[in-house]
Parts: sequence; structure tokens; C-alpha cells
Amino acid sequence: MAETMIEISNCNNIAEAKISITENTLNIKYGCNGTGKSTISEAIRLKSEGNSLEGLRPFTDEENNDINPVVNDIPFTKVKVFNEDYIKKYLFKSEGIFADSYSVLLQSKECEELAKKISDLLNELQSSFNEEDSISDLSNMLSEYMSVVNYASGSIAKRGGLGEFLKGNGAGFEKHQELDAYKPFYESDIASVSKWADWRTSGINHMNGDSCPFCTSNMDMPVIQKQNETIKKVFKKSAIKTATQVLEYLKKGIEKGYISKDAEKGLLEYLGDEDKADELYAELSQLAAETEYLQKKLRAISIFRPMNVTHDQLTEIEKSLKSMQIDRNILQKYYTTDLMGNSVDAINAKIEELLSKSGQLKGLFFQHESKLKKLIDDRKDDINAFFTLAGFPYKFEIKEDGERKANTYLIPFGKEKAVSEPDSHLSWGERNAFALVMFIFDAISENADLIVLDDPIAAFDNNKKFAVVRRMFDNQQEVTFRDKTVLMLTHDLQPVIDYIHGSFFKAYGLTTPVRADFISNENGVIKEQAIEDIDLLNTVVLTEHFAKDEDKPLFVRIVNYRKYYELTTSGFKESACYDILSNLIHGRSIPEDGQKQPMPQNLIDQGMLEISKYMPGYTYEKMIEELKSSNLIKEVSENSNMYYRILAIRLLFEREKTLLQQLKKEYPGACKFLNETNHIENDYVFQLNPEKYFAIPEVYVNEIRDFIDKHGVIA
Repeated sequence: MAETMIEISNCNNIAEAKISITENTLNIKYGCNGTGKSTISEAIRLKSEGNSLEGLRPFTDEENNDINPVVNDIPFTKVKVFNEDYIKKYLFKSEGIFADSYSVLLQSKECEELAKKISDLLNELQSSFNEEDSISDLSNMLSEYMSVVNYASGSIAKRGGLGEFLKGNGAGFEKHQELDAYKPFYESDIASVSKWADWRTSGINHMNGDSCPFCTSNMDMPVIQKQNETIKKVFKKSAIKTATQVLEYLKKGIEKGYISKDAEKGLLEYLGDEDKADELYAELSQLAAETEYLQKKLRAISIFRPMNVTHDQLTEIEKSLKSMQIDRNILQKYYTTDLMGNSVDAINAKIEELLSKSGQLKGLFFQHESKLKKLIDDRKDDINAFFTLAGFPYKFEIKEDGERKANTYLIPFGKEKAVSEPDSHLSWGERNAFALVMFIFDAISENADLIVLDDPIAAFDNNKKFAVVRRMFDNQQEVTFRDKTVLMLTHDLQPVIDYIHGSFFKAYGLTTPVRADFISNENGVIKEQAIEDIDLLNTVVLTEHFAKDEDKPLFVRIVNYRKYYELTTSGFKESACYDILSNLIHGRSIPEDGQKQPMPQNLIDQGMLEISKYMPGYTYEKMIEELKSSNLIKEVSENSNMYYRILAIRLLFEREKTLLQQLKKEYPGACKFLNETNHIENDYVFQLNPEKYFAIPEVYVNEIRDFIDKHGVIA
């Protein structure tokens, strides 16, 4: 299988890294916390998306940091990363579970093909509306008139500006001879009439006798007064605004070819004539009725989708289609142009064509509905089976909600009501295990070519680990990571044990190839070491081997023998052998018992006899001499093996309890790591050979080194 090498440099605590990924394989990268695993996943994601790596720039104390983060070109175009950020961004939104449940859970090739066939049948009708500029433009324009006349329940409003307009105000100025002098103003720009009329009316109050303050000449006052009376009446702001909007609408409709010029003439005859208010009202109402009729028809066509209606409604699809047909007899006066006639005929022809195919349309919809229902049932069964396996006390529910929408819920066992705010009700393990299963569907729905799992299962209990991993690579499921390119970054050795050494995948018929590497960070350089089956050793066998190996330093043999003794001896703490081992580790020249009293010689002999089975030829005194502090200090200073050095430091600190206490105070994390190295309770049944695969977080190495220098442990 092809292998990709991803090169990363100058990203957070990584100065240089070469990460190998085998295609169509589960690639496990096992390393301790602080190695840079999350940096690796984030660097890969950012690079694949073409985003800046600036956020990964290493921190330095230098003012001018010219070290730029770099990731080489990678072949992956769609990388999906599972981590805490993913959970926060996509899951447990409001009362639902996933931000886009439909596309993640219900998108399938079969359903998409059926939906496309349905859409293709409808496209001809909707393209008549969408692609015909005149029709789509008309649809946008119709609402303008409806808002002007406030048409509702078959009638227009007679109040406000429209009421004044019906009284003959706001238009028809040419019918007032006294206003002939103002014809250039109201004919050129009717919208500005109210402004200059208001200016003129208020200016009358500032006349001085027969003199105008603007022209300072004598004026014919009888004429002026008659003009004033007419202007105050017919030039009202509200009336002019309404008149302007109505006339502009007519003008626009005529220019675009929607409205008949002859129809406009009839309406214009009634403007400015208070005695023709009823006739004007009838004309405006006729225009409103035709406009509303067209508006309803075109809106129904534009939103028509069978997926938007219920099963029962779809059985009456012929009725729905017929209700969209446009009757030209209703458009008696205004929308009677050739353009409108041709457009209406085209729409009606498309509807007739669809009516002839309504049986086919219903058949496609029912197929789609059936496939979608089966898909919903399959998804529910799949996820609920996972819940059962993982021990979740919930039932998963998904419901379709219109076209390409769905809602997801969690329902507690024995309850009918869904959990509100599921994020606050689920335990940490439940939340993350469920999130990881949802991530499977998300990654597959987006056709990710690299799937990154950033420490996905380290904190799960065994039930959840088993359930999650089996579901991730399940051969029996359609949506699975089987044979996908997956990168799992983890500080948990258990997946390596289960999938490399153990027969987990084989036992459950999981065919995805698995490889594992041990990664360590040494002064910013990430090193990969392949982990094979033979590298995973039974802890009992490994510690026994170390105890018997005469080529290893005595302190390494002693520490491993004590661990072996703990693993294989019942009641080990009560034995003389265990007391002797503890005394050797603490460097006591005179061995003590559990009560801090000198051990009797017979117990010393008894303990040494047991030890001699694994380390023959030694007396207690000879061992103490070889384990003296000066020899341990030499190991710390000169031995290149990090495992040996850490064990030597630990023994040194065991002899100086004040040092251990001070280390705990100054560097608690480093102290905890040092204390727990080779502790029985921290190990699995199998482990990696610590001589070859031993890593300590770099921050702890630096802290221990600083502590040793500061306190003069090594003179």
C-alpha cells in the first residue's frame, strides 16, 4: 500500500517531524503527553484546508521571531479531525444532537438519485418561472403595488394617503387651470411636488403686501390666493406619496410589457376628480385583484416541492398542480399584454405536461419516501445497537423535518420525552463515545480522504472502547472507516496491544490493516519507531528477563525484579524478599523490616536466597556497594539510555526523601512521572520494551535536569 510522508517543522514544540501514513490503513501513533500529537493533527488539517499555520508558530523570547511554521505539500484534500474542538463546534446544538443531521445521517446515493429525478421533472415548470426574466421580474414587482394599497380580504384600504388619493388629491393637477403655471414642475418630477409645494405654502406667510420675498415684485394676489387654496388641497404629502407609488408602478409595468397602456388610460381619467372617487376605487381594486391573483400563482409555483408536503398531500398532487394554473380570464384588464399572454401560456403548458407525468412523479416520491424511511430505520438500529453495546441508557431517534432537514434526539430508557440539552445530561464518556460514532457518519458523508483521531478513546472504560472501535471499523456496516486512511494519535497503549499484538480485529472480522509507531520528541525532533507484534511483551516475561540479564546494570535488574515479584507473588509485601528489595532500592547498608527495625539475619538470608535465583553470586553487601549513589550518579551522567537514567535518578531520590519532597513541591508533574515509572498499578498485561520504547515528556526532562543542577544532586 502507498505511503505518504508528511514533513512538519517549526510548529509549536515540534522543530522537525516526519510522519508516515499508509493509505487504507489504521495508522496508530503512540506517544506520551507533550509529544506534539495535537500539533500534528492541527498542522495537517490547516495545510489540507489551505489555511495559515501562523497559529502554530513556536513561542520564543526573541522579539523578531523569523521561524515560520511549515508543512510540506500533502495529497489529502479533505481531512476530518476528531477532537474536543469538533465536539464543541458540531455536536449537541440546542435540543438536538448534531448541527446538520440530514447531510450527516440521511444522505445516500439512492435517495439522492431519486430526489434528482423528482427535481428534474419539476425543473421545467420552475425554470419557466426562474429562467424567464420577465416572469421572475414580475413576481418581484407585484408586491410593490400590494403594499401601497394594503389589499386584504378582497378590498383596498380607504384610509391615509390612499383615502386622500381617492378624493382627487395627489394627482390630476392638469384639471386645475389655476395650476397651469406649475405644469413644468409636476410633469417633470411628480415625486418632488410635495417638497416645493410645502415650501411655497409656508413662504406665503412671509409676503409683505403684494411683494414676494423671493422675487420682490408685485404679484396678482387673487390669482395667488386661488393657487394657494388648490395647492393646500391637492398637494398633500400623503396623497402625493400614494399617487406617486401607484403611477410609478403603472409606468414600470407598461415599460416592462406587463401592463396594458390602454388600461392605464382609463385609470388616469379619474385622477384629480373628487366626483369620480368610486370609479377610481374600482380601477385600483381591479388592479389589486389581478395583482394578488398573479402573485399567489407565481409564489405557489416557486415554492412547489413534493418533498415539502406530507404523504397524504402528495396523493392529491394533480389537485396541487391544477391550482397553479393561471386563468387568463381573471386577467381581464391590466395584465393583458402579449408578453403576459405568452408567459402565462408557457407556464400553463408546463403544468399540463407535469399533470401528464403526475403518476410518475408520485411513484418517484413514494420510492424516495420508502428509501428514506428505511435509511432512517437503519441509522436508528445501527446507533441504538452501539448504545446497547456501550451500555448507554438512551434510545436514539431521528425524524425527517422537511426537505433535506432532520432532527435527532436522545430519549432515556423508560421515558417518552427527549432529553433537552443532552450535553449537560451525558457523562463525559457517554458524550465523547457518542460524538465519535456521529463523527464516523460525518467523515464518511464528506468523503474524507484522511481521518484523524486525536486521542479518541484514551479515557473510555473498556466497554466503550470496545463498542467504539468495533463500530468504527465494522465490516458489516455501510458507513464505516473500514479500509479508510485513518491516523490515530494516542497516549494510550491499549489500542496498540489490542490491534497489533492481540487478535481484536481478527476476532470480530475487522479487515482493515493496522500499523503502529512509537513517537517521541527529543529536543523538538519527532522520531518514529515501528511497533511490531514481537515488540509487545508480556510484562511478567519482560521483567523476569530484565532481572536475569547479567548484561544490564544491577539497579535496572533490581527494579524490574521487584516488579516481577509483585506481579507473581501473592502477599508479596509480607515477604523477606520484598523487604530486601526495598532496602536495596533505598540504599540502606543495614536492611530494615516494615517497622524500621534491623532485619534478623535469618530473614536477610531468606530474602537473599530468593533473589539469588535471578541474580546469583551476590551478597547483600556486594549489592549495596554496586548500588551506591556514586555509581547511580555516573549512570545519570553517562548512560545514553533514557530509561536507565530515569531509574537511576529515581533511586537517587529514594535515598534522599527531602529531594523527592522538594521535587514534588517544585515540579509535581515530573515528580509524579518519576515516582510511577515501573509501578505495577500503571502497567498493562503487555508492554513495550522500555530500553527501546521509553519516552518522558520533554518538559519533565527539562524540569528534572534543572532540579538536579539547582540542588547539586550530581556534584
